[in-house]
Amino acid sequence: MILLLLKVTVLFAAVLAILPVLGKATAGLRHLLCALALAVALLLPLTTLWAPHAIAVTLPVVFAVTASTKTGPAGISPGFLWAPGSILFLLRLAIGYWRLSRVARQPDAGAGVALADVSVPLVYGLLRPVILLPREAETWPDNQRAAAIRHERAHVQRHDLWTSLMAQVVCAVYWFHPLVWLVSRQLRHEQELACDDAVLSAGFEPADYAEALVAASQNLTATFLIGCHMLTNKSLKSRIARLLDSSLPRTPSTASRRVACLAAAVLLASLGMTWAQPPQAAPQDEKVYKMSEGITAPKLTQKVDPKYTEEARDAKVEGTVTLSVVVGADGLAHQINVVKPLDGGLDQKAVEAVQQWKFTPGAKDGVAVNVRAMIEVNFKLM
Repeated sequence: MILLLLKVTVLFAAVLAILPVLGKATAGLRHLLCALALAVALLLPLTTLWAPHAIAVTLPVVFAVTASTKTGPAGISPGFLWAPGSILFLLRLAIGYWRLSRVARQPDAGAGVALADVSVPLVYGLLRPVILLPREAETWPDNQRAAAIRHERAHVQRHDLWTSLMAQVVCAVYWFHPLVWLVSRQLRHEQELACDDAVLSAGFEPADYAEALVAASQNLTATFLIGCHMLTNKSLKSRIARLLDSSLPRTPSTASRRVACLAAAVLLASLGMTWAQPPQAAPQDEKVYKMSEGITAPKLTQKVDPKYTEEARDAKVEGTVTLSVVVGADGLAHQINVVKPLDGGLDQKAVEAVQQWKFTPGAKDGVAVNVRAMIEVNFKLM
């Protein structure tokens, strides 16, 4: 769990550091970067299933240790705190969709557009998108109403409803992580700017569209409805200033999109493989000896007992993890590989514990050498 959170932190910290550098890039490209980062965060837990295990080999068992724990009262499990928070956020998301479905029941939604009791234009509906306009939109000039509709249709064309849903799910999964909320908020901001660019690219004059934004903001109130809203009360001034800046690019190139997608794939692969098992330093001497005549066996001088994970404790997992290690001439364990796995979390705990062990190294003719050995770590509930 800690390793996963470290990866997520590195991922979002990198994205938040890159975004200011892309200040002159298109909003669509910055939105794509945020969306890809959120998608990577959603996929990262799956990479823990790919941790490689070594092929079993026949070697003498030279050390064994038992990790035991009582089933009585223990510390609060991280899962005990995480799960209710995630459930509450997912429930809030479901309630938001339900409330919006009630508001949006309009029999006259011709061409996917309807008037409803909303304070700002928005689009909702993953499979059958519907654009909802405030009832005051009937009094707007035709060009302003058309600009608002074009903005919301850009959300549909860009599949923003789906990326927004993904962002909300990621926030529910990592609800306690502040960087996740920052990236999600940036994604929503960039998608509105990207739709602004789509309106201008469709031929609307910046001044006319700015008037449409001002008109839409007249009755703007805080809303908890799910969907892609045309604007918020915090973004109006900055968006109007951006509309009038003719030097900004409005449409990301296909090449830039491909580069961003490729970068996300590489990032997912690298983060998934990094620290899949704790990094192992190579022994100082390249030659590794097996236990045989003439080789003095290493002796354990200091050990750290492995701990049960809360998940394994709750599932009552018991058994043995067998590790293949090289006890180096420096008295430390190197090249630690899981030969006989038991449980993903317990395997990791066994490796982490053995990494901290210290030995009197094995010797050949009185000289410390690297010796390959096997270590059994027994996990037993008591």
